[in-house]
Formats: sequence, structure tokens, C-alpha cells
Amino acid sequence: MNRKHSIALAGALAISSAWTGAALAQEDEKVFDDRFYLAPMASWAFLDDDGNQQLDPDNAGGVHLSFGKPINKYFSVELFGSYFGDVDFEGPNVFTGDVEMLEYGLSGLYFPIPDDAPVYGLASVGIGDYEFEFTGNPALDGDQDGDFFDLGLGFILPLNALGIPDNYGFSIRGEYRYRQSDVDDVPGNVEFEGHIVQLGLQIPLGPNPNKPEPRPEPTPAPAPVQTGPSDSDGDGVIDAKDECPSTPPGTEVDGTGCPIEKDEPIVLRGVTFEFNSATLTDQAENRLDNVVNALQAADQIDVRVEGHTDSVGGAEYNLELSQERADSVKAYLVEYGIDANRLTTRGFGETRPVAPNTNPDGSDNPDGRAENRRVELHVEDE
Repeated sequence: MNRKHSIALAGALAISSAWTGAALAQEDEKVFDDRFYLAPMASWAFLDDDGNQQLDPDNAGGVHLSFGKPINKYFSVELFGSYFGDVDFEGPNVFTGDVEMLEYGLSGLYFPIPDDAPVYGLASVGIGDYEFEFTGNPALDGDQDGDFFDLGLGFILPLNALGIPDNYGFSIRGEYRYRQSDVDDVPGNVEFEGHIVQLGLQIPLGPNPNKPEPRPEPTPAPAPVQTGPSDSDGDGVIDAKDECPSTPPGTEVDGTGCPIEKDEPIVLRGVTFEFNSATLTDQAENRLDNVVNALQAADQIDVRVEGHTDSVGGAEYNLELSQERADSVKAYLVEYGIDANRLTTRGFGETRPVAPNTNPDGSDNPDGRAENRRVELHVEDE
């Protein structure tokens, strides 16, 4: 291998990269979490009667429970119920007392930028049961039916994002809802409106698809049986011809038993892909433009494009995905002028980590997994 060629390619890449600034970190590879979930929350409602002036309700505390299911990373649907008890109200003449509100509904949640921020907008419709107790006029007491709609905003923040270790997938959830409720049978056709703030937890149901699986302890290899000339360091060169005794295990050596000096691969940091696919992001295409410039400047060398993943997901799937991503990088380079005969590709999946995917206690190591998700360029031997 010609080390000058490798140095020339790395230098050309560095110069070209200076025009675009620092590369972006690679996105976190995660399996889409589509588990059903529960979201219990405490509520506080700032209530009014929508200008009707028949009733003037006080502010009140309550509870809210949602049962939902993500459809994809942009949309979720939920069934929910909310309860506000003994809400005092005042009004002219007989319109004084309290009301107990029990409301049920269906919500749609939309996450506009799911990969960058855990925020969402929501819209809901539902029906309600409103039990009135009028002070001094029991003839008006009783349950009344009504309907309502909500519009709102919210956030869902995983505990892991707050630095709290959690392999199950719990999240802090908070939201604001504007709710308008129309109670038809109360004299004056009362319309309540409320500004509701809520805070609680979102609890997924079932095993977490992104929980790192513990790695089995490797079975130690049996001690080699000496059947020929002695090879003390096990490098394949007998001691009588070994000019570099005590070579560390696994080191690649030449015919004299000495380590082969190898060029370091060029890691293409910032070459990222759409979630769970081999489609290049805009940032990746921008980064690969630098690679095109470098390869055109160093047109005397051939390179191998290697794809690597972390350990999340099945080994067979990761191997296939890494190959597809390496092929995607090659296709881009060829499209922009690099001779295809200069490029080869190979995917290694999760088999060649450069950092631990998990911590010594078995917990997830996001920084290590990020290092393992990479695309590398290797200068081919002449």
C-alpha cells in the first residue's frame, strides 16, 4: 500500500471540508417505537363561560388519562378522558352552585420535527357529562349532556434525554389545551371555555424495541496444542524466524513476524442517512461533495467504501443496511464524476465496533454507538 496516496487523499478531504465547516454528528439509529401507551396527567383549568354571563365558573384542578398509539413518527391517535370535580360557579338568580365535568374524546397528535424536537400539535373532539347542582333551585339539578373540541400544543421528553437512566421508555409529558364545551340543556345554552395546562408521564406498554440486549460472554478458545516448531506469540511465524517476538495477539504480521504498518481509514463524519434507510440526507450530500473534490484531486488511487452500524437491531439486518449505505455513497460519487472502477463497497454491519455499544454495567452507551455508526474510505492496495 502506498502511504503517500492515503496521506494525499486525507489532505485533500481536509482542505475541501474547510469550505463547509464542521460536519454534523450522525443521527441516532433507533427502531421506531410504535408501542401503545398510557399518559396520566394532572390538570389545571382556567375556566370561563365564553361570554354568556349565565355562569361564571372558578378555576379548578383535575385529572386526565390518554390511551394512545403512534401511527408513524409524525402522527399518533389517542382516546382520553378528563375530570374536573365540584367546579363552583356564580351567576344571576338561580345560576349559582357547582358542576362536575366528565369529558371523553379522541385526539390526533402531529409531530412536525420528530428527529429534532419532541413537540406536537393536537386537535380533539368529544362528548361530556355535566352534573349540575344549583344552590336554591334543585329543580334544575341533574346530569346534562354536551360536546366539546380542543386545540393545543405539547411536548414529550424521554427520561434518557434528561440524563435519567431508563431502558423501558418512560417520558415526561406536558401540554396546553384550549377547550370549548357546549352544554345544550342548561337554561341559556351554556358554553364553557377553558385554558387547560397538564403535566404527567407517558408510559409505553410492552418491551422497549431499543433496549440494548446483553451480549453473551464469549466462550474462551481452547489452548492450542503444540504439534510443530514453537511459535510463542501465536502470530503464525515460528520463533526461529520471528524477528519480532511477543507480538500482541491478533496483530497482522509479515513473513518475519513483525507488525504490518497499515494506513488509518478516513471516517466520513457527517455522512448521515434518513432514519432506517440508505437515503442520504442533504448534509451527507454536501459532505460527499468534498469527497468528490478530493478523489478528483487524487485521481491515481482507488478506494473501498465501508459501511458500519451499531448493535441496535438484528445482526443480519444491520449487515444488509451497512452494505446498502456503502452502495449509496458509491452511487453518489459515481453520479458526480468519479469512475466506478475506482470504487468498491463492503458492509460490515455491527461486526467491527470502534467503541463499546454498552457500558460495563450493561446500560446503553449512546456515545459509543454513535462512533460505531460510520462510513469509512480505505485506500486500496496497488
